[in-house]
Amino acid sequence: MSDSLPRVLFVDDESSILDALQRLVEQEDWDCYYAKSADEALAMLEKQRFDLIVSDVIMPEKNGFALLNEVRKHYPWTVRIFLTAFARQETVVQALADGCVQQIIGKPWNDQELKEVIRSALRQYQQQKNRSIEFQAVINSIPLLPALPQSYTQVRSCISADDVDIDRMAELISQDVGLSSALLRWANSAIFGLRFQVETVKRAIVVLGTDIVESLVLSEAISQAISENLPNVSGFPLNDFQRHSFATAAISRQLIGNLFSSDKEKQDRAFIAGLLHDLGKLAAASFFSQKFAKAISLAKSSACSLSKAEKKILGVTHAELGSFLAEWWALPPLIVNAIHWHHDPAGSPVERDLMDAVHVANLLSHQFGFGSNGDTKPEEATEASWERFFLTEEGIEILKAKTEELVQTMSS
Repeated sequence: MSDSLPRVLFVDDESSILDALQRLVEQEDWDCYYAKSADEALAMLEKQRFDLIVSDVIMPEKNGFALLNEVRKHYPWTVRIFLTAFARQETVVQALADGCVQQIIGKPWNDQELKEVIRSALRQYQQQKNRSIEFQAVINSIPLLPALPQSYTQVRSCISADDVDIDRMAELISQDVGLSSALLRWANSAIFGLRFQVETVKRAIVVLGTDIVESLVLSEAISQAISENLPNVSGFPLNDFQRHSFATAAISRQLIGNLFSSDKEKQDRAFIAGLLHDLGKLAAASFFSQKFAKAISLAKSSACSLSKAEKKILGVTHAELGSFLAEWWALPPLIVNAIHWHHDPAGSPVERDLMDAVHVANLLSHQFGFGSNGDTKPEEATEASWERFFLTEEGIEILKAKTEELVQTMSS
């Protein structure tokens, strides 16, 4: 056995099931262990660390619910999976919703499907482990990581490596009144320099370009999906958050335009990065509403940054949480990096111009008073930042006026 290999524990009171699992995984590069009861499994967990546990539900004396709830409490970094003949039972499904387990696999299982589920869970585990044990514990306490919004995946399906189905994309977007109106407002906004009225979704797609459309659909779809179930988080009004995101996107695009006036692609990428940079705050408000509210309150009462307060209360920052969610969704690296590095652009290994623009745009959005994102003591942009983006006092006032006009248009 090697300490470098993932360690998996299978728990089932039936010897025949454990034998079948042992035969199934014997060729995998995993260190696998087997327990015939919940108590035996807990005794093994006391002696060594396991990356993943796969447990039956119905077992004598102590069942799988009790076992995995103890694992969640005492070993929160361990990924938890039910392997059960009662996969559709209400209590089993509730265990998934409550965060007792991350996934449920039915008996009898498909060999390839079971192995792929375990492989995928171990890949996610390794990504979390590379960050910190505390981060693993936070992620594994989320009841169920959400899938990408369906409206986004449908729009994304219209884009292939060598072709774009604009008609189909326009048809899909037109079915959603909120997405359609948002797209038309952006297409007609001054930031994209239009000299004519855009009146159809199809024309908006042509004018904005598919990259911008894709990011706008993602932003709107996430906001819609989360806002439907978002608890009332004190200090984090969703409308103000959206205003802040709009402003940061607009300012990012204009800052990059100061450096690369003829490069529309770079400007569009800056817009996308700015729009989605605070995705982690939506995730924190959705998954950890009470703790997030406490972090906002702590930041305000102690006059510290929200990130510092989040680290103390949640164990992770919104930047870490948001970038992990973006990785989980396999979003483009640009978005992952913008989320992760928007408070520390110097740490970004790539696209420093864009990361710097998002960082400064985020600060200016606060300074200009455009909405709120829960941060009660944001940093201030440095003089070096002004010089980098050729920002004079007059230029800053012009930038503020342009952004204000855009935010008012988008918020109406």
